[in-house]
Amino acid sequence: AGAATSSARARDDARATCENAHVDARRVVDDRGRACAWYEVDSVTGCCSTTTTAARYACDGCDESARCCRDYETCAACCQGPTHDVEAAMKRHARGRNQIATGFFEDAFEYCKSRCRTQPSVTFHENTYAYDTAYCYGDYPVNEDPVPAKGKKTFAGDSADES
Repeated sequence: AGAATSSARARDDARATCENAHVDARRVVDDRGRACAWYEVDSVTGCCSTTTTAARYACDGCDESARCCRDYETCAACCQGPTHDVEAAMKRHARGRNQIATGFFEDAFEYCKSRCRTQPSVTFHENTYAYDTAYCYGDYPVNEDPVPAKGKKTFAGDSADES
């Protein structure tokens, strides 16, 4: 699987254009595993510039043990990294959560974009993030306490909440 993944990444790097995604106007993630500021995206290729300081598959702001990150773009970049077994995960998770009839993901970027979108287990009352690291590419956060103290779930890496 490792050789197939690395050869697939080499093919992706040879493409002239990138697919990219974002959740706000400030940052973008591309299908080559780079997250960058919107103004660092090449207007012709759609790829984050390789001359930026953004490292490929960077996990800055992520709790890698829980596989959750502080922002969507970093989550989707980190998720694509070679240290994560994305190929196997794509075969375990259907496109529609727990809905095998929806089919499975065809590429790592599609999988990571979907996984990093807000998962039900990281929200509280469906309208508030329960963790500072709200974007998860892993299975689910470790703490699944349904009634968190003070209305907020605590999670490894979160800051203390005095409210």
